[in-house]
Amino acid sequence: MRLSAAFIAISSMFTLACMGGDKLGRGDDTASPDDSGDGDGVVAGGLCGEYSGVDGVGTTWEYDYNDGQGTTGPYVVEVTAIDGKDVELVTTLNIEGTTFTQDSTTTSQYRCGDEGMVLLASYNFYTVVASNYEYDGWTDTTYTNGALVLPRTLTLGTSWVSDQTNTYTDSNGGDDGSSLSYTFEVTAEEDVNVPAGAYTALRVETVDVPGVSHYAKGVGFVKTSYFQLTRYSK
Repeated sequence: MRLSAAFIAISSMFTLACMGGDKLGRGDDTASPDDSGDGDGVVAGGLCGEYSGVDGVGTTWEYDYNDGQGTTGPYVVEVTAIDGKDVELVTTLNIEGTTFTQDSTTTSQYRCGDEGMVLLASYNFYTVVASNYEYDGWTDTTYTNGALVLPRTLTLGTSWVSDQTNTYTDSNGGDDGSSLSYTFEVTAEEDVNVPAGAYTALRVETVDVPGVSHYAKGVGFVKTSYFQLTRYSK
């Protein structure tokens, strides 16, 4: 069993991919919607670009996931390691549906350079519990050419292709791969409201299949139809 394409996309576009509940309180280390996102040890604009929100080890995004059909839960992304241009993110997803629960942890490796934020590999471990079974599984994926998930610079009209050609192994004995390519385009600047606050964000549309995400400068991914940012801290 592999994670659905929606969860894989959100994991890579959290950023990224890659999402109501009570609004979480802000601590002193939590960025306000006006925060520039600059932090110690990271050049202005962020290590991975000013719309990535990556601002050093410990940068954390917390989201609420709600698919509108009764499946909800928290989704958390954290920067756990930085080595030069290499960045490690760990994402956890704990969702509950009407007939099942699913807990998932994904460790992803990115390279941040002049091109932007490129996904190199990911390892996902998950547990699914339903009324008549419980299943643990894992998937180990390597992106053959590296998948560009977010360009270093985003402006109105920016478009890019994310080549997500990959090979993978999984707990079912799978040893295969897939060849996928998605085109994204920045189509508008919009004001969005999420539990974390109000942001002026860039609207990014997926050209090939229906999909819309919003990214705020200095914060990163703030909203899709399923995910809303509840807290950003660094």
